[in-house]
Amino acid sequence: MSGTYSIMHRSERLALAKAYIALTHVMVDSVFGGKPADHSLLLIGSAIMVGHAENKPMSATKIAQYIGLPRSTVIRKLNQFLRDGVIARHGNVYLLSKERALNQTKYVTEAMRIFRTAEKGLKASELGTW
Repeated sequence: MSGTYSIMHRSERLALAKAYIALTHVMVDSVFGGKPADHSLLLIGSAIMVGHAENKPMSATKIAQYIGLPRSTVIRKLNQFLRDGVIARHGNVYLLSKERALNQTKYVTEAMRIFRTAEKGLKASELGTW
């Protein structure tokens, strides 16, 4: 292709980029039902999933620290998630809503397929060191 040039670790970058795009689609579909989503909502939703899965639900402050966003932004987005029924608040911590928590099998299965595909791509080449 005219105007292109080679890049270091092409196959590794390719595998990671494809995995990121595919996982982003899975996350958007899982949390938002395929509707467009902004980056901060995906980060916050992912942090809530981490806390819930580790059985250590996070407060708004902890989520903000975990993902590196201002607490005010996190609170505003959490309120949006609450209105949409995506999450539930228990005291000062947040979990996936019961409906979302119990209906994730197809998304987890798809995410694992994506990870396996990326892993094959990364193993196919040896990542050199500088």
